[in-house]
Amino acid sequence: MDAAIEWHIRAYGYWGVFLWAVLGGEESVVVAVWLVKRGLLDLPGVIVAAALGGAAGDQIYFFLARRYGWTRLRRAARFRRSRERAEALVARYGPGVVLASRFLAGLRITIPLVCGTLGMPALTYSVLNLVSAFLWASFYSLAVTSLWSAWTSPAWRLWVASAVIAVLALVFLIRFWRARGAHTRWDMPACRPSLDAGEEEESRVGIRAG
Repeated sequence: MDAAIEWHIRAYGYWGVFLWAVLGGEESVVVAVWLVKRGLLDLPGVIVAAALGGAAGDQIYFFLARRYGWTRLRRAARFRRSRERAEALVARYGPGVVLASRFLAGLRITIPLVCGTLGMPALTYSVLNLVSAFLWASFYSLAVTSLWSAWTSPAWRLWVASAVIAVLALVFLIRFWRARGAHTRWDMPACRPSLDAGEEEESRVGIRAG
């Protein structure tokens, strides 16, 4: 899929970013940031395109649910469990849950559907959805950019390589210690057998006689 995303973004630029953001997922942002690093796109343009595309995709789900409801939506059973969670969140936090919807795993699609079926005002949802989309696009774009810049730094690569070597060495030592312990028998020192009362008395008499 990443190859298809890259092809469309290379061919259509920011419109490609917008299209794949409509379909959902962070893959489009990751690929777009990679193209930013290669000088083919600008980061602000990627953020705007991804945010508008993400908001448009969620807006489609919202209006479909608002128009047709759960009973006429395909794959409604697929969202049964997530629907219960989303309805509980909307009941507890109200429209504010829309701001976090794109950061909640498994609920990104369900929350717009629930907001639509529960009759949330379209203007309220649209504004909060747009803000959420810009937060999402900005966060992932800047995070991927920072990680990419850090990874290309020689100091960062040296630190990562050192950490990997240290972890591998620790795992090797733990396995070696366990293997050695499994093949080593720990013998308790032999204990002197205890004497009963008669033997102890005879021993004392012998000592006195001697």
